Amino acid sequence: MNPNNPQIQQEEDAIDIMALFFAVLSHRWIIITSIVIFSTIGIAFNYQRSDVFQTNATIIVNEDQSDPSSFINNNEYQFLYNNKLESEDHASIFKSTLILKQVVENLGLNYRFKKKHTWKSNKVLTKESLPFEIVFKDESFQKQCIIKYQKENVIIKINDNTFSFSKKESIIENSIFKYKTKILNNIIQGTYIIDQFTVNQTINELKTNYSVNQPKKSNVYGISYSGPNQELNSQILSGIVDEITENNVNEKKNVYELSINFIDKRLFDLKLKIDSLNSVISKFKIKNGVYLPGAQTSSALSNINDIEQKIFNNSLQSELSLKLINEVEKQKSFDLLPTEIGIENENINQMVSQFNKIILEKNNLLVEATEKNPLVIQSQNQLVDLRLNILNSLNIYINKLKMKFNKYDEFKQKSNSTIGVIPLREAELSNLEKDLLLVNNLYSYLSQKKEEALINLSSLEPNIKLINEVDYSVISKTSSKKTFAMFLFAGFILPVGFTLSLFFLRAFYVDIEYLKLKLQEIDFLGVIKLTKDKTSKEVKSIQYELMKRIYHNINMVIPKSKDGLTIMVTSCVKNEGKTYTAYNFSNFLAKTGNKVILIGTDLGNPDLSKLFDNKNVKFKSKGLTDIIYDDENDFKELFEQYKINENQLDTLFVGINSFGHNVFEHDKFDRLISYLKQKYDYVIFDTAPVMMMVDTLKLSEKSDFVIHVFRKHFSSKKLVNFLLEYNEKYKPKNIGYVITDDTKPDKFIDKYGYGYGYGYGYGYGTT
Repeated sequence: MNPNNPQIQQEEDAIDIMALFFAVLSHRWIIITSIVIFSTIGIAFNYQRSDVFQTNATIIVNEDQSDPSSFINNNEYQFLYNNKLESEDHASIFKSTLILKQVVENLGLNYRFKKKHTWKSNKVLTKESLPFEIVFKDESFQKQCIIKYQKENVIIKINDNTFSFSKKESIIENSIFKYKTKILNNIIQGTYIIDQFTVNQTINELKTNYSVNQPKKSNVYGISYSGPNQELNSQILSGIVDEITENNVNEKKNVYELSINFIDKRLFDLKLKIDSLNSVISKFKIKNGVYLPGAQTSSALSNINDIEQKIFNNSLQSELSLKLINEVEKQKSFDLLPTEIGIENENINQMVSQFNKIILEKNNLLVEATEKNPLVIQSQNQLVDLRLNILNSLNIYINKLKMKFNKYDEFKQKSNSTIGVIPLREAELSNLEKDLLLVNNLYSYLSQKKEEALINLSSLEPNIKLINEVDYSVISKTSSKKTFAMFLFAGFILPVGFTLSLFFLRAFYVDIEYLKLKLQEIDFLGVIKLTKDKTSKEVKSIQYELMKRIYHNINMVIPKSKDGLTIMVTSCVKNEGKTYTAYNFSNFLAKTGNKVILIGTDLGNPDLSKLFDNKNVKFKSKGLTDIIYDDENDFKELFEQYKINENQLDTLFVGINSFGHNVFEHDKFDRLISYLKQKYDYVIFDTAPVMMMVDTLKLSEKSDFVIHVFRKHFSSKKLVNFLLEYNEKYKPKNIGYVITDDTKPDKFIDKYGYGYGYGYGYGYGTT
């Protein structure tokens, strides 16, 4: 047989699938039991638990048309910002402690009200649905209140305190609570539980049951709350929506109020600054004489021109006056003086005119009279006096001109200095007035913005709106069918999973198909059923057929001879069923009319006596080793003395000296075996595992046939290689293998799985 043949490989794959199917089928009662148990649990669970409802609402966050910051700049600088930025993720705000804490305080959610049920879970109630009202005087610590209505009495238990009163009393008040009924006491029944939690505990519970969902790139948010009471769900979700909306308005309101407060403070500061600047400007004008710098400069320049003109006129008058003095003084006789020379003094001009008139009159008198004429003399005297007066007047006039000149010059210098200072003072005054103008403009602007903020504050609206009503969508999260299906599925999948795990785990251990594939050069003798049931007729019948097949296959390999055959039964490791095989095969041979001796040769761990029904056998412990190491008595007599007989089978145990060495190399052992082969048809050795004791391998050289035992789903596949190795190295005369099977019989699989090697009869393979 070629294991690499594709057709064979396909057949093996098909067999593996069927093997998997029958492996699961073999545990069908476990699966059925598991399904029944889990179904029962599912039904009880569905009955006991409360229904959970989910209340949904949808809110939309519109673009804010009343942005508190927009009233400052009127969106004039919006181009400086990226308008394509994603909108703020409001989900974290909607589920924030700030919102939920306010909801808890507004609705009093730190109290939970339930009605106690015996078999089902307690029913959650709203405060409004309670048949009574109760108010606790101290809410600073966590407490539980149980109100039990009996036939005649009401019992209230709050933590360690218990209060009892008649149902007829509708109002009870003490230092701990105040109790009041809403309906007639005599119709209230049952037990009510009121749990008080801290605010933080309540908020954490809300966060667990409250969810916010936002589709990508959308300003629509879906919010939901789950709980066992639809009405309470609606109250909580409504409270959340109201608080979200109110918080949205309050945030804007706070910004406006902060802005208005800031503007008020700023206007007050600006007003003080305006008053201060006005005072500074007034003092500056008074101190520096600068009121209208332009007009003052023009006036000063005009005054300078006038002064220059006056100085010029003054100088001219002085020169004319001096010339006139020269003219007056150089006269030895009285001649006419020049008139209209430009002197602006009327008195002098009159005196000059009078002088010239007198001269003319004198000259006229001299024509008709002499110089001694009294009139001439009088005229002469008048001329002398008048000339003196003219000189005095001219000197006085010149002095006045000098004084005017000095004043004009002083005024000119003062005007010149004023014209040089006015631009500097004008610049300083301009800076002060500019500051004043800036402050005045800012004051006017902020006053306008304050009015706009007050108008916006009075007309604030939220940009978060509820699209649908809170009770628009209420769905039940509790699906009894789904839950039952889950329990049903669990009841099926767990045992199936265990079966499959066990099946794949067994892939590391040998089965018939694997042994046939790996041990093609070694004869497969058959299967032995491992069972503790020795009385069942069905088991005896199956075991008989199995032993019969093994016996037949051994006879096909080594026919019966005149001398008895020695058969060694061994395995690789302990617990593979070699002692069980040796004992049952020996019994089978004995019952078929053969003379059989079963010898225990497992020196390290003799277990053969455990298989005998006679409890006294265990006390007859002397055996093989006692014969070999007894040099005083004949081994034949010792054999007859130590052997036991039960159910037509002779048995020789290992003996007391089971820790001796070189038993199988001793001459007496060889002589004993030769003696037994002449006396018995079959000499069966129950040996130690070949991987444990080297003596077992030595015994194989003295055996006519070696039966190697594997145990199904127990013996590791690695042990097969060890069998091949010691078969190659020691080359026993004849060797075959059997497989022990401790699986329980299944008539259904035996019937329908015959072709796949799962029966306990002839389905185990060919001879």
